[in-house]
Amino acid sequence: MAGLLDNKIVVISGVGPALGTTLARRCAQAGADLVLAARTVERLDDVAKQITDTGRRAVAVGTDITDDDQVNNLVEASLAAYGRVDVLINNAFRVPSMKPLANTTFQHIRDAIELTVLGALRLTQGFTPALAESNG
Repeated sequence: MAGLLDNKIVVISGVGPALGTTLARRCAQAGADLVLAARTVERLDDVAKQITDTGRRAVAVGTDITDDDQVNNLVEASLAAYGRVDVLINNAFRVPSMKPLANTTFQHIRDAIELTVLGALRLTQGFTPALAESNG
């Protein structure tokens, strides 16, 4: 039976211990080969091994999506590994402060916006040419 993502190349940002790892496993189960991105490289290597142990391919690329150069490196590494990108999953995010607004610093809000909003835009911009080329 063919999987929904058979032979698709999927890039996932924010591959952390919870949702990102689950997304990676599910995409691999659906037939995808993966590019895994997050700031914590050790965790990425562990998830990549879990994926390759299932028979799918996975490349781990340490990436801080708030940094233009690192996002460009992620795009280049993805294309170097597979030659194309079919799907981008923007999963990197910062949990907002649970403090009352009066006790939340503007820096915390700036950091959350930089990662969650601008980081997703940065990734989308970076991968748009590759996604357009593959009709992703």
